[in-house]
Amino acid sequence: MTEKRVDWESIDRTIRGYLGLRYHLVGIKIRGRDVDGKESEHRPDRPMAHCQMIREIALQGGTYVYDKSDEACPTAHIVLGLRESKHIDIDLRVKPAETKSIVIASLDHMREEPDVILATVTPKQMMDLSIILQAGNPDLLTVGFRGEASCAEFTAKPFMEHKPNLSLLCNGARTIYSDFRDNEILFGAPPETYLHVADMIEKITKTGGALCGCRTSDIPQEVVDTFERAGLAKGIDFFFGRVNGRSVRAYLNKDLQGRLQFITFHLPVKMASEEEAEKAVQSLSQTLSPPFHASRRGNWLDLTMSANLGELSIDLLEEKSIGKALTEFVTKSTEALNRTRAAG
Repeated sequence: MTEKRVDWESIDRTIRGYLGLRYHLVGIKIRGRDVDGKESEHRPDRPMAHCQMIREIALQGGTYVYDKSDEACPTAHIVLGLRESKHIDIDLRVKPAETKSIVIASLDHMREEPDVILATVTPKQMMDLSIILQAGNPDLLTVGFRGEASCAEFTAKPFMEHKPNLSLLCNGARTIYSDFRDNEILFGAPPETYLHVADMIEKITKTGGALCGCRTSDIPQEVVDTFERAGLAKGIDFFFGRVNGRSVRAYLNKDLQGRLQFITFHLPVKMASEEEAEKAVQSLSQTLSPPFHASRRGNWLDLTMSANLGELSIDLLEEKSIGKALTEFVTKSTEALNRTRAAG
């Protein structure tokens, strides 16, 4: 039976859309064969550093296929296994040094199964990614970096260990060869990590932000009492009430281990028509950032916010924290909708 090919373009679209990533996800393929004739058109027109090619592909999309003659960074030669280390001691590198060529491509151009996938993220986006990645896992996400030879951190380490890693980059990536911004870091991981993240995002999206919907009858009574003290009534699988004159719903969601860990706030707004609702969604999609989302349901506009309870500083046994989070959600959602309406 032929193994089904992964739709990497869809994975890129899902993850970037949810996290609000500015740049393409970039796939890396370490190969033990030479660049063939058909691939020559994708060679860089001048020697470039590994991090420089990654930066350009993340910004513009496309593909680079290259060998050691195209690699401008001496350290990257050793780190990526393009040649053996004779005079420089670099422990974290591709071993054995049998790399003949490397493919760097945005996921929508990736024609081979990548060995490592890179995401250029801000600290806030990395926080959101970590929450999804570690959902249901009590362990911390362990990473290692030292601020130099960063290609060892974001490419070699995930390649050799088959585990995610984070890099704060190095002077070569930020100044000498490339121009990553001060607020940007690189997250490198094997492809199965990104498949898991995309799958979790799909689950969150399909359930309106819930990783696992909870019937209120399954929620501890003391938590139900807290929501009622906050002014919300109990429905079948959500709490509902009015905040600042608007009808809102709150869903409590369990993590993969069955613990109450996530919450989704929902503000439904009836629009004049399906066309007006769709127009509002398109406009809000450009201005809202995760964990806020906008979607259309007929002529209804659904504004939602899904987050970890700790992220919002919500104590399920303290009605003031619930009330404060709900009020902030309604206020921000209403302000965003008013700006959209004012813009026409």
